[in-house]
Parts: sequence; C-alpha cells; structure tokens
Amino acid sequence: MARRRTKGAGPIKKWWRSKHEYHFQAYTSMAILFLGITVFSFIQLFFRDYAQEASQNMVTLAWLGLLGGAIALFFVGPEFFYFYGKKQILSDILRLDSRAEVMRLRKEAESAADLLGKGFQIRLKELYERLGINIPKKYSSLKETPRDDSKDDSEEE
Repeated sequence: MARRRTKGAGPIKKWWRSKHEYHFQAYTSMAILFLGITVFSFIQLFFRDYAQEASQNMVTLAWLGLLGGAIALFFVGPEFFYFYGKKQILSDILRLDSRAEVMRLRKEAESAADLLGKGFQIRLKELYERLGINIPKKYSSLKETPRDDSKDDSEEE
C-alpha cells in the first residue's frame, strides 16, 4: 500500500520550534502589540473626530490598523491564552507546600515547565529539591541562577 508522503517542515518552522523557550514571551508581546494597535485605531476612528480632521490616507491607515490588529489577535490570542493558562497552572503548583499534592500534579507541572522554558524548569527543580522529590534527569543538569529574593514575584504572576 502506498503511503502519502508528508512534506517536511520548512526552515522557518524548524527555527521556530527550536526556540520553544521563547514562545510564551513572543506570544505575549504579539498579543499586547496587536491589542494596542486595535484599540488605538478603534479610538482614533470612533471616539475622536479623526475621520473628519485627518486626510483620507490616515483614515485608511486607521482602518487597516483596526482590521489588521483584530485579525492578528484572532490568531495570536488563543495561543497566548493557552500559554498563559499553562503558566497559571505551574504558578499554582509552585505555591504548594504539600509533597503529596505536588507528586499528584507532577506530570502536569513538568509539561507546563517544559513548554514555558528554562526559568520555569529551574523553579520547578527548586520546588522538587525543597520538598524532597526525586528530580528527573532532564532537570538535573539545569544550573540555578542566583535570584534576587528581595524582588516581588508579582512580575511573574
């Protein structure tokens, strides 16, 4: 029986997949940028007398910003919320003090940490060390970076 031959991933797709540590930051930045463009264009068109004061080229540019930003948000938004949900799950697990609960949620925590990158993997490894849980081989080679504990963790939440 003949099998259908699948086309291999292109160079851009290979490069993007190799940079999985930066996907959450990239989707966050893109979501903020496109939301800003969409809101700015919406305000320019509908809440100011922009359409009457500006030239036709500027009105066209505002419409392009509104539609382009909305379309881009349609594609970027779900990916952003997927990564954000994984980050929230991992943050909730990292706050736990119960060894049994962490062991129960271990697979979910490790998949989220792998998805979000090295910084989150290090934090999960620190939790495992603190609670006396066996550290997986893939995390044993991670080097801990010195963190300033005087900073508030609100920037990561």
